[in-house]
Amino acid sequence: MEKYILPKLELAEYINKLKEEYEVFGPASKDNRYVFQSIEDPQDLRLEYDTTILPPKKYFHSPEQLMMEFSGVADSVKDKDSVGKRLLIGVHPCDVNAILSLDRVFLNTYEDPYYKELRENTIIIANNCTQPCKDGFCASFNTGPGIEKGFDLALTDIGSKYVLTVGSDKGKELAGNFNSASDQDIVLEKKAINDCLNNITRWIDDVDSIGNFLHANFDHEVWMETKEECLACGACTTVCPTCYCFAVKDMVELCLQKGQRTRVWDSCMFYEFSRVALDHVFMSDRTSRIKQRLYHKLAYTKQQFDVLGCVGCGRCVGICLKNIDPVKIIAKLKEEPCIPQDACTYNPPKKTVAANHNPWLTEKAVITAVKKVTSDVNTYTFKFKNPNMQDYSFENGTYNMISIFGVGESPISISSSEEEKNSFDHTVRIVGNVTSALGKLHVGDVVGIRGPYGHGWPMEEIKGKNVLVIAGGIGLAPLRGVIKSISRNRDQYGRLEILYGAKTPESMLFTDEYGDWQKIPNSQLLLTVDCVGNNDDWKENIGVVTNLCEKITCPIDNTIVLACGPDVMMKYVVAKMLKLGFKANQIFVSLERRMGCGMKKCGNCHIGPVFVCQDGPVFRYSDIQNLPGGVF
Repeated sequence: MEKYILPKLELAEYINKLKEEYEVFGPASKDNRYVFQSIEDPQDLRLEYDTTILPPKKYFHSPEQLMMEFSGVADSVKDKDSVGKRLLIGVHPCDVNAILSLDRVFLNTYEDPYYKELRENTIIIANNCTQPCKDGFCASFNTGPGIEKGFDLALTDIGSKYVLTVGSDKGKELAGNFNSASDQDIVLEKKAINDCLNNITRWIDDVDSIGNFLHANFDHEVWMETKEECLACGACTTVCPTCYCFAVKDMVELCLQKGQRTRVWDSCMFYEFSRVALDHVFMSDRTSRIKQRLYHKLAYTKQQFDVLGCVGCGRCVGICLKNIDPVKIIAKLKEEPCIPQDACTYNPPKKTVAANHNPWLTEKAVITAVKKVTSDVNTYTFKFKNPNMQDYSFENGTYNMISIFGVGESPISISSSEEEKNSFDHTVRIVGNVTSALGKLHVGDVVGIRGPYGHGWPMEEIKGKNVLVIAGGIGLAPLRGVIKSISRNRDQYGRLEILYGAKTPESMLFTDEYGDWQKIPNSQLLLTVDCVGNNDDWKENIGVVTNLCEKITCPIDNTIVLACGPDVMMKYVVAKMLKLGFKANQIFVSLERRMGCGMKKCGNCHIGPVFVCQDGPVFRYSDIQNLPGGVF
């Protein structure tokens, strides 16, 4: 790398020159702390700072990000305005590496245009550390005190001057007027960084195997002890340079004619973070949330993005009122570790998309039909208004994000079959804000649709095999397409058996289609309800859906099981299937209640290392059965 010299006496002049082309941000003092802010006067710049309250990630993934403006339910959507050229100076190596980590989240598969634009319009001048941070442990992860990549220029303080290291063509351009560094300058630079490294006293050892170690200690008593200390305030995630979770919100102006869709930072430490359909909270206790945060940093991110999610900046330690410290937690685990065991790591399936547009923007879809299924469930048929969407296709078991601007958006499984063209169905229970708003719409009304998302049922794999469909409640909707596809292509599949349970006869879905399903050759339809109530006409089974398993006639060795329903139902269905002799790789489950943004970015759909929204919602059970904390 080319190296130059910047005398400290010339720094102010250099900053002023940069300000002619860029909006310059850097560390400045505030109430005995430091913050990244706009540098109006170069004298305000504090390159000798310890650490800042918030990391510079706020310039790429801001606490509140305007995504689009809208008017009406789905009309006149306007993308956000562009940003100008910016320059960040004085960014510590840990924060540069954190930005590289965020790149893997926001620039993977579905490129996030808001993050990408800010990233491409920002120059980074890093600042190698010559003094250890009070709470930092960056050397554990090789994310400090020196920086090797991810910057345009890097500064190293060697006394009366800085060594400037070029990290990009743009950096070379910005440093081109300075004199080259001498061999003695380079020796002093290396010494300054090595002296800082030797003075770092906080470490997490063996980080290459830390993920496996944590998996083996998932049930360690340390987590219960930490739970008693944690306030679940979310401060740790707020100051973390690699945390990216967010919530999408619609704000409507008082005139009720227009509004804005924004995303705001969210935290896995909050009770409501894992709230999903039907008001179920997946991580209701603090123990699970504490583990989710730390395991995400030290194990799960490595499995998903091939990089650790912690850079050792120490901000979470400094901000925590209870002084909860990852370094101390790992040390406690290593004092008395659990019995060694094989770790179950997760390998996410690859997802390839053609990202030639803003994936957050929706397409207008008109409601062409509304069919009442039960007292609180409707099936909506949609058709895109844009003629260029005629090639829209989906897999059985995948889903769309249905958007009603001013209310929000919600992930809903597609309930029609993948062979159907020009239109698609969503069977929706009226239970939340978006679905309640949808329930008030009629034929001819327009909503926003983006999708489809996720991995669906393995329709190719099950060809030539017997198919056992097991569903509970609204879980029949994502399986309806499978039944229709098998019926249309009957010669491509073996025996079909459908086991469906609901609370009452009145809450059963698609009852008018049962006659057609019963006519499917070489098939069986078995129905059950939890209770009959006052329905004297019910002639089918009574009890939970697993009771129907005794009536299965499909031979085990050539049968694939497809299951969807409430978590408790699927838990017992899977257990029953395994007891009957089915193997875990013969069972597929849909975790469709736990879907987030669709693009593996908002973080709300985490189940351990799994992003349900993109890795699923359909999973082969053998791939997820041994995940830390369980699936259901």
